[in-house]
Amino acid sequence: MRKILMLVLAATALISCNEDKKEVQKDYAVISGSIKEPIENRKIRLYDYENQKSVIIEVDKDGNFRDTLKLENPTVYNASYRSIFPLYLRNGMDLNLKFKDSTSKPEATGEGSTSFKVLQEKNKLMASLFDDYKAFFSRPEAEFRKDMDEYNEDFKNLLESNKDELDSAFVNSQEKSLEGFNKQMNSEFERYEEINAKLAAGTPSPDFQDYINYDGGTSSLSDITGNKHIYIDMWATWCGPCKYEIPFLKELEEEYEDKDIKFVSISIDARKDEDKWRQMIKDKELTGTQLLADKEYQSQFVQDYYIQGIPRFIILDPQGNIVDYDAPRPSEPRLKEVLNGLDI
Repeated sequence: MRKILMLVLAATALISCNEDKKEVQKDYAVISGSIKEPIENRKIRLYDYENQKSVIIEVDKDGNFRDTLKLENPTVYNASYRSIFPLYLRNGMDLNLKFKDSTSKPEATGEGSTSFKVLQEKNKLMASLFDDYKAFFSRPEAEFRKDMDEYNEDFKNLLESNKDELDSAFVNSQEKSLEGFNKQMNSEFERYEEINAKLAAGTPSPDFQDYINYDGGTSSLSDITGNKHIYIDMWATWCGPCKYEIPFLKELEEEYEDKDIKFVSISIDARKDEDKWRQMIKDKELTGTQLLADKEYQSQFVQDYYIQGIPRFIILDPQGNIVDYDAPRPSEPRLKEVLNGLDI
């Protein structure tokens, strides 16, 4: 009996030892790392688009950071310090990010580094699809389909070649996102078919009537056409990318001052913010013709040009016909190539 008891105790002890050795799944993810030459008071921001939630990670004065996140579900974040990059996290991960400087995207090590690298490669594949968004969707359908098929095959191969180091939740989420991406791209191709048909070069521009003119009174499209090409800037005082273009636009206006081209800026600020619009024009010393649209994004001119985001730039010929409904921005060197190709 004593021998049997000893065997039972030994077996129990063995089971207990084995259980102690089992790895307990952590209910949190760890993200840590360092940033060389950090920006004072700049934090790392993680944004979950699906659930519209943000996570802020503090960075100390030496550029070091560490945080633990308790996640309800595995999540792909849009992460940013100064650059923007995708980041996948799930409970149990211990991911280390190292920034060689404050402007670069980080390199990853530790558990979760493979999914990080896959997302970086995915971004490169997406970027290789097109340099010019409008041109990509304006090509013959056969060319569009061919490039999309190649992208799909390359991305599926990327997942397959790393599957042994990727968890199923990540793979499933990426396969789902690929389906959504294809639907979005197909929808954009159909939308551009419609846009290109209605806003083809040489067709009369959509009209606008009685927009407030900074210099006094109101102006319509017919008031600014007739003798010169027109470069239209669609903008707003609250738009950061729009304000970024202002110095480039002012330089452009000076360079082409003696050419047969007018520069017209149309703000889609709310009419209730007219004073704010006028003050920015004064403060920034904006030149050219400055107009304020009537109904913000809902203005018919904006709708007729299918404008969903600003800044947007439009070129018209002297008669008010469309030259380019989505022209290069002032900060893009190729804009001068376009303008120099006009009879101005």
